[in-house]
Amino acid sequence: MKYILGIDIGTTSLKAALFDADLQAVGRAKVGYSTVYPAPGWAEQDPRQWWDAMKTALGSLYSAPGAPEPADLAIIAIDAMTPTMVPVDAQGRALRNALIWMDRRAEVESRAIDEALGDDLFRIAGNVSDPSNFAPKARWLKDREPEIYARTARLLFANGYLVHRLTGVFSADASNCGMSLLCDTVESRWSPRLIDGSGLDRDRLPDIYECTDVVGTVSTAAARELGIREGTRVIAGAMDNVAAVMGTGTFGNLELCLSAGTATNVNLCADAAHFDPSFLVYRHLIPGMWIHAGGVDYGGAGYKWFAGLIHESDYAALDRRAADAVPGARPLLFLPYMVGQRAPLWNSHTRGVLFGLDPSMNDGELARAFMEGNAFGVRKILGLMTNLGVAPESCRLTGGCADSRVYSQIFADVLEVPIERIGEADTATLGMAMAGAYAEGLAPDIRTFKDRVSIRGTQRPDADLSAHYERAFRLYERLYESLIPSFEDLSALARSEES
Repeated sequence: MKYILGIDIGTTSLKAALFDADLQAVGRAKVGYSTVYPAPGWAEQDPRQWWDAMKTALGSLYSAPGAPEPADLAIIAIDAMTPTMVPVDAQGRALRNALIWMDRRAEVESRAIDEALGDDLFRIAGNVSDPSNFAPKARWLKDREPEIYARTARLLFANGYLVHRLTGVFSADASNCGMSLLCDTVESRWSPRLIDGSGLDRDRLPDIYECTDVVGTVSTAAARELGIREGTRVIAGAMDNVAAVMGTGTFGNLELCLSAGTATNVNLCADAAHFDPSFLVYRHLIPGMWIHAGGVDYGGAGYKWFAGLIHESDYAALDRRAADAVPGARPLLFLPYMVGQRAPLWNSHTRGVLFGLDPSMNDGELARAFMEGNAFGVRKILGLMTNLGVAPESCRLTGGCADSRVYSQIFADVLEVPIERIGEADTATLGMAMAGAYAEGLAPDIRTFKDRVSIRGTQRPDADLSAHYERAFRLYERLYESLIPSFEDLSALARSEES
């Protein structure tokens, strides 16, 4: 039997899953790694961690009782957090830590690119210049670390780094085009105008492949190190959010899903690319389909951060205490913008805010406020998506937040739509397995994999709670708008203290 390996390079861990030809998972592994924060707004990871994590994960998968033989692995598909920028030398060795998606150091470079390109940037890329994007990060490298840029053979996305470690081929996938700010997004090709205007060099960029294209095969050295078969095929892969959307079965025009993990991504699928400055736009894995996305960056991670702060490792227990908190009994609002925000807020200065604290409150009430704040952030995004004709009758939910019934119910009550909780624990690896299975010829049309997606439950909105959350959301909106100047003042204060 043929097996497909799906790999997801996430913010805090690498997940690996083996799937059989029917896309049933036969093994899973998860390996964590660390992020370093050298300065405010900076976030880096050593790419070698990803390779070591994959090696550990494969060792776990193939040593498990009843595991398939490594010789039966047919194809490997990798997705990764985006946009992440990895400079490598001619042998594919990382020359410095990767600047991961939440790194926002390139503010000056982002403004410079915007000024150099003017209207051409949005017209060609369809996305707004932001410090988190690939081009500003690459420009930062060129301007601030010129000796490393001079030694750089290729600038890679995170999944492209692992693809090269496996195959020796430098590549980028089409789904990453949009957020690169270096591509003609609709045509999925590098744009000479955007590359020149960004002050970068085409010869430091890899060739672009369709997500399901076979880029190469596992080399002798990689096979020996990982304990898998030499010659195993490897596809280009995709950005993490595209893989996650694919794994939810959100394929059709104006279908909606939430991928609520470290960041909470709101994803609208459409049969045309709509350029709207409020949203990111990039290719779906489904031919002819596009994803329009906005997010609450660090939205899901805020709850985990709070649990760690109070030394609570039992999330189910904290969920129960949050469920016991009566909404509105002691009103408390949380703005979940703990790190700078990308689409649709485009604000590098935001930070988290708890509004309404009093000494009688317990950790369950605070935990619930973290959940509600994330849901309010999503509701704000859905309000903006009405410009694209969205009036959702339901929404699919995946990611760590979907594991919590109380969290899922809060989404339903705040958004006023039924929330369908996806049965697959990790839709990104399933989405990559779908891409790999299609590349392997296991289905003539990738859309046929939609029926492999299961729903483990549906949370329906409670009318009374929705009415309460409607009032709370209006206050949430006013609170954010009133604090915009103060966020900037806070950033300026931090800079002045450093100086």
